[in-house]
Amino acid sequence: MLLVYLGIAKWNFLGNEVSFPTAQWGPAFWSLLMALIWFWVAAGFWNLRAYALQFGLFISLFVLIWGFFALIFGNGTVESETIPWLLAGFIYLYLSYPGVQKPFVDNEMSRLTPEQRAAMEQLAAANANAVDAKTVAAQNKAPGM
Repeated sequence: MLLVYLGIAKWNFLGNEVSFPTAQWGPAFWSLLMALIWFWVAAGFWNLRAYALQFGLFISLFVLIWGFFALIFGNGTVESETIPWLLAGFIYLYLSYPGVQKPFVDNEMSRLTPEQRAAMEQLAAANANAVDAKTVAAQNKAPGM
């Protein structure tokens, strides 16, 4: 898209040619910025970085919510939102699957220093103790209280 906005390349969309006789600097800048962001995210997925997983979850959830509001406020139709919803829903469910998240978590844990790893283990133990204490308190609670 950057090349189209700069007037270097032409593009066909539904049989109509899209081209610009002069450079469109604003859209070209935003196209470049979006391309850089997506290359950064792709590199994160390739290297199993947690930021890429979180970004993918956020964007897929955002597409689902955005499509819902587009329908409510009349800016979209069910036909125009079906494919994005299906893709975003599939991506969200896929990225939420524990088997997909585990390699990302393991990779991030391998990058921690020994002190950071010890702190994470202490945090996990404290959380487990808090859950156990809450469970015991719930079991000892008298009915009706």
